[in-house]
Amino acid sequence: MGIFALILLILALSTLGFFIFKVIKVVKNHVIGEEKYKIQGNERLLLLGLVCGVALLLTTAAVLSAIHFKNAGKWWEFLLLVLGTLIAGTAVPFSVGAFILFYYKLDLDEKQRNICKFAWPISIIVFFLGLLLLTEGIARNIEYPLVSGIATGTGWTRGGELGSGMHIKFYGIIIVTGALICYAITDHEMYKKFKKHGLIDTLFILVFLLGIVGARLWYCLILEPDIYLTGKASIFAIMDGGLAIQGGAIFGFIVAIIYMLLFRRYIDLRFILDVAAPTVLIAQAMGRWGNFFNQEVYGLVTTKEALWYLPTIVKNNMFINHEYRVPLFFIESVINLVGYFTIRYGIGKLCKAYKGLGFQGASYLIWYGLTRVLLEPLRNGYTASTKTEGFGYLQSYITAFVMIGLGVAGCVAFYIVHKTRMKKGLEDKFGDKII
Repeated sequence: MGIFALILLILALSTLGFFIFKVIKVVKNHVIGEEKYKIQGNERLLLLGLVCGVALLLTTAAVLSAIHFKNAGKWWEFLLLVLGTLIAGTAVPFSVGAFILFYYKLDLDEKQRNICKFAWPISIIVFFLGLLLLTEGIARNIEYPLVSGIATGTGWTRGGELGSGMHIKFYGIIIVTGALICYAITDHEMYKKFKKHGLIDTLFILVFLLGIVGARLWYCLILEPDIYLTGKASIFAIMDGGLAIQGGAIFGFIVAIIYMLLFRRYIDLRFILDVAAPTVLIAQAMGRWGNFFNQEVYGLVTTKEALWYLPTIVKNNMFINHEYRVPLFFIESVINLVGYFTIRYGIGKLCKAYKGLGFQGASYLIWYGLTRVLLEPLRNGYTASTKTEGFGYLQSYITAFVMIGLGVAGCVAFYIVHKTRMKKGLEDKFGDKII
């Protein structure tokens, strides 16, 4: 049954791809002579049928997988598995389709457009609800630590294991996915402003690649110099682990500023910082779940009862070295997500109305710096240079204060620039150029 489950999964992904293709085709469709486009008849039936197809294929694949691995468990666990997969499988295409139609089908029927406006964010919430039900259904019947990757030499790996041969870690997949989400959000904001896609394609590639370089160099040269500068380990052995988010963020920030000043002078640097920098918090929030699979970024010893607020599958995976640990990865992930929405829709709206541009970019530095100041001393993880558990990265703590200082300085600088430009009649109070 395992092979049939895999085939159904492939069919589900193919159906999802075909659904997205049909939605994009709807975006391009326009009836000459009509101001509004309404999805109806066979077209609507096809789209709804594809949504149902994705959900049913995924649900059937999940059921067959549970039977194959003998993880069906009790009847209520099996019910949660089915309901969770069905809900999550329906929410994914529905959310993607509604998002595309709302933002890119500008001539869509007003009623359908309003439905899409609320459908796509609600569907994301529903997806996570379905995912929660799904994981609760299988949590008691799977092996821990959770699978964290696959290696060509040893097969599936768990926790922080490093397999032989080429090793693909879920951490890397999650990081790339987070980066793509950052790109999608930023590109969408650029499209709304300049009515053109692709303005940040080169910038995204440079920031992503050099951000990884920065994260690696920061880990090797700043956090673990006793190992990497003495030749005990190779800086290039990135497959063995060792990336520092702070280094990636700092390098990425520098690269973005230099690139925009050299090649995108017609785009206000403050604007790109406002729309791009806060999205990094989303990638960082997702990246912490990569740490979860690797059983990294945790705190002091705790009890299972104290972790009542966590889904069962997360709670069980926090049993590390024969003890339950405080899930700092989860706490930081939540703080980062709260930070994004606070900066984007709180600080962003308020500051643009009264202070001009640039404050969202600077606020990212302040928020993430404060996050590291609060959480870094609570970490209790393995330190390579001392081969012991405990807080050993004082450099990260100091860097966090530097980020806060740079953020505050940025806010002051952006305020002065905005006031100066307003007095000269170069921009209005929102920071928009006056033509």
